[in-house]
Amino acid sequence: MFLSTFDWVGWSMIAIWGVIFVVTLIIELETSDLTTIWFCIASIASLICAAFNVKPVIQVVVFIVGSGILIFVTRPLTKKMMNTEIIRTNADKVISMIGIVTKDIEIGEIGEVKVDNGTWRAVSNDNVFIAVGEKVVVNAVSGNKVVVSKINKDSNIEII
Repeated sequence: MFLSTFDWVGWSMIAIWGVIFVVTLIIELETSDLTTIWFCIASIASLICAAFNVKPVIQVVVFIVGSGILIFVTRPLTKKMMNTEIIRTNADKVISMIGIVTKDIEIGEIGEVKVDNGTWRAVSNDNVFIAVGEKVVVNAVSGNKVVVSKINKDSNIEII
C-alpha cells in the first residue's frame, strides 16, 4: 500500500532516500563531470520502493544494483564525453612545431626562430650553437621565448 499505515521505519527510509537524493543532486550540480548522477537516479528508485513500503533491505539492494547498472550502461558514453582533445590556442600551440632559425642562436644567448608565421626569440635546449637557416623543433615556451633543439639536415620535415 502506498503511504498507508507507515511506521517510523517507513517514514525514516523515505527521509533517508530523500536526503541521499538531495545530497547527490547538489554534488552533481556543483561539479562539471558526471560524478553522482547514477546515485541520484538510483535513490529515486529506492525512494519509490520506500513509498510502497518495501522492506529496507530490498531498498538498499535496489539502490546498489540500480547504481551499478547505470554506471555500467552509461560508462562508454561518459568516457566519450570526457575524452576531449585539448586544442591549443595560445603560445603553447607552437610546441612541437618545426621552425627555421632567422638569427644565430649562440650558446647561452638568445636568437630568433620563425615558427607558425611568427618570429620568436629562441634559446637552445641543448646549449649548442644553431646557425641561421637550420631547422629546429620547439620543445617549450618559456616566457616570451621558445626553447628549441636542432633537427638533422637530412630529415624531410616540412616547415610550417
